[in-house]
Formats: sequence, structure tokens, C-alpha cells
Amino acid sequence: MSILIHKETKVLVQGITGSAGSFHARQCLEYGTQIVGGVTPGKGGNRLDQIPVFDTVQEAVADTGADASMIFVPAPFAADAILEAASAGISLIACITEGIPVLDIARTKAALASSGWKGRLIGPNGPGLITPGQCKIGIMPGYIHKPGTVGILSRSGTLTYEAVWQLSQRGIGQSTVIGIGGDPVKGTTAAEALELFHHDPDTHAVLYLGEIGGSEETFVAEYASRKDAKPVAALIVGRTAPPGKKMGHAAALIGSRAEGHAAKQKMLRDAGVFVADGLREVVAATQSALASRRQTAAIA
Repeated sequence: MSILIHKETKVLVQGITGSAGSFHARQCLEYGTQIVGGVTPGKGGNRLDQIPVFDTVQEAVADTGADASMIFVPAPFAADAILEAASAGISLIACITEGIPVLDIARTKAALASSGWKGRLIGPNGPGLITPGQCKIGIMPGYIHKPGTVGILSRSGTLTYEAVWQLSQRGIGQSTVIGIGGDPVKGTTAAEALELFHHDPDTHAVLYLGEIGGSEETFVAEYASRKDAKPVAALIVGRTAPPGKKMGHAAALIGSRAEGHAAKQKMLRDAGVFVADGLREVVAATQSALASRRQTAAIA
């Protein structure tokens, strides 16, 4: 099983005729994802290889039955692209675009909530998501993933790829991998993603990949401390980051002691999370989480 996407998911690519959109549309199609159409205003009627291009999302949905969208629209227009997709009935939106103003996303989330939209927004400024062997909606290298029972939740794209590669090399597969993005305001929070994994019977443990700054790790700790929680492993990066300086992502900035590396590691360990001190320990931490789950199941 998986969360959010599977082999039947039908995907549109907004911004498909741009360099990034066209490249990754082809990559997703090659992986086996059902890319049923693309959207670029003014270029409707054209095709990218066998993929039809439409002027609007509404037209694309009506013609293809798409239920998911991958957004590569430039930052000044990306928020409008999200709203257009939601208005057209798309239930899953993965916004890959980086550099979107925080206020734009905050207003977009508020508009989605007030509209009554019941879908899910992933991102922005993230790699997307993948259910190995079934569907890839994003920019991650598909070949490194392996089907399995570990759900992965991450604030960093490249950190995710390295962790996935190490796990797959050791025979530890993934149920679904979600990059929630590195911006301060996210479409889907760590807490929301954890809840999705919690209710997936085939996700046996979760690996969380976090960083300094923000409060996402607080919610991971709150989940892990629940009596009914699935085992959680984690890696927090940013050990040497100085306070007050942004490191990579917009949200990776230590604004208080609670947002620093040491404080987050302690908080997670106190909650029962199997915390890796570095990338080399990610496999061992994940194995410990899986073993913990098996022990709990045996006792029950």
C-alpha cells in the first residue's frame, strides 16, 4: 500500500513546456507515472512527445480525468497555478517551484481552506513525492528507490536522495517518500504527513529527515511520544550552523535555542525517536525503528 499516490494516479504537469517541466515530465513518464497532460497558457493543442498540452487546468481535467498536478510554473505565478489546479478539482498538488514569496503561500493556503477544497498540497520548494515502483511526481531520481515498508518524510531533497540510496542498498524499501519542502509555510506539515503514514497499514516505521530552524521537529516528537505511534527514526542536519544565519532553506535559520541542532536531537530522543548523529547512521537508526516495531508486534 502507499499514501497519496499509486499506479492509478493521473498526473498533469503545469508549466510543461518550460525546460524543467518538460525534462521532469519525461522522467516521470519513463518511470511509469501516468502523465496524462500538461498545461501552458497559450500553447494548448500542442504536444510534448505523446503528452497533450492544454491552455487551462480545467480543460485538461475535463479531457483526461487527471487527479494530480505537478507544478513547475515560475515563482511569480506559482500561487495562482496552485489555486487554478484546486479550482479545477485536482485533489493532489505537488508544487516543485522554489522562491515563492512566503506571503503568497500563506494567502494561498488560506484561500484553499476558505474554498472548502479537500485536497492535499505538497511543497512548495520540495522534490515532490514517490511511491516506489508505482508513481513518481517530482524531481527525485527514481532508480534509487525500492518498494518497502519505511515511510520517509523530509525537509530536504538532496538529503532524502542520499538516505534513500543508503536504505535501498541495504535492502530497506520505502512505502512512500514525501518531500514537504524547505520553506517556512508548507502545504503539508510534518504532523499531517506523519498522520497519513500512521494510518497506512503497510508503513511499519517512519524516517524523518529534518534540519535546524522552525518547529516541525516538535510535532515529530509529539507524534513519537504517543502510545499508538509507529516507530520513528530521524536525522537532523545543521550541527555547525550559526544562530541567526539562513542555511540553504528559508526555514533553516536558528531563531531560538529550541530551534538548534542539539535541542532538536534531545527533544526527539526524549520522545523515543531513534536519532542518527549523521548520514552514516541513518541505516542503523532505521533498522532499530523497524526492529522496535517487530518487537512490539510480537508482544501484542
